[in-house]
Amino acid sequence: MEYSAIIVAAGKGQRTGLAYNKVFHKLDGQAIINYSVDVFASDEDCKQIIIVIAEHEQEYFTATVHAHKVEYAIGGATRQESVANGLQKVNQDHVMIHDGARPFIEQSLLDQIKETLDEYDACLPMVPVTDTIKQVDAEGFVVQTPKREDYMAAQTPQAFSTGLIKDCHLLAKQDGFVGSDDAQLVEIYCACPIKVIFGSYQNRKITTTEDVK
Repeated sequence: MEYSAIIVAAGKGQRTGLAYNKVFHKLDGQAIINYSVDVFASDEDCKQIIIVIAEHEQEYFTATVHAHKVEYAIGGATRQESVANGLQKVNQDHVMIHDGARPFIEQSLLDQIKETLDEYDACLPMVPVTDTIKQVDAEGFVVQTPKREDYMAAQTPQAFSTGLIKDCHLLAKQDGFVGSDDAQLVEIYCACPIKVIFGSYQNRKITTTEDVK
């Protein structure tokens, strides 16, 4: 199944404590952004890689990313706007939307997603939460402890039929709704099921100072 990939890399990443975009930070000598770019570029079914960037960083990206299939879209004020901008350039019937700060994806996950998209219009990799979850009120007091086995953590790439996710983004924009991720837009604006597949605990997001040490 052929597809386009959108890699969202326009965030500031302030929680890492870095003075620059965290996707340029090097892990084992390679920029974070190149880990995921290289995986998509190596997949023969991936026909297009769209990296969504801040306009002022385009020179840095072109100097850092050398993989084929790559083109750029300019990000918006929110992640949701950035994804919507990337969607305007998609030229395939299916699209995977990935966080540029998740460098540890593997080909096996892409293969699972492609297989799932042969049957479903929306696919979401997730892992069971391992920490105890607490609901806390506005004053900072514990309200309750929900059953951990009822919850899973969403990952990326989240994958969809292109027409479906473009329609959901358009409807969300018209409503002024900003979701937590792309799958939430499908939950709200489309009646189609979102098929969950098991992700990987290695597929973590680089978020804090500890993650880049």
